[in-house]
Amino acid sequence: MQLFLLRHAEAESAAATDETRTLTARGSKQARSIGKFCLEHGVVPRLILSSPLMRAEQTARLVADELDSPKLVQISEFLRAGMSAQRALPSLSENFADLMKREKHSEAAASIMLVGHEPDFSNLAGVLIGGLATSVHFRKATLMGLRLQELKPGAATVEFLIPVKWV
Repeated sequence: MQLFLLRHAEAESAAATDETRTLTARGSKQARSIGKFCLEHGVVPRLILSSPLMRAEQTARLVADELDSPKLVQISEFLRAGMSAQRALPSLSENFADLMKREKHSEAAASIMLVGHEPDFSNLAGVLIGGLATSVHFRKATLMGLRLQELKPGAATVEFLIPVKWV
């Protein structure tokens, strides 16, 4: 299984609520750049799960548009800001199982991209690679690729960690 973690792109600093903060023009450009990078390098997930917060959903949809796959995006409550690895793992397991069943993919071919927030992704990545949350840091629009033999703590291998400024 492959898991891609993408922190949302740059968002405005203030809005009526935290949930309604939208991407800045720079953030939209970052999200599109990540999507183009993914397409050019064969990083094309079978499913994109996004936090329901506006900045994450916008990032996910812009990436999916660049992949020419707008229907890949699904909003997932478990990715809301404040997500814990303990809450994420059962939801991820369910999504991987549904993906494999629906598309008749083997575990090895199943791939999901999550679009969400910090420090949630540092914590999740740390748990999956058997490290600490402080071992990983996601700047805005940073993409990490993980290979999973099993969906459990310590079972992931980091394939790449790319900040948007390098794409």
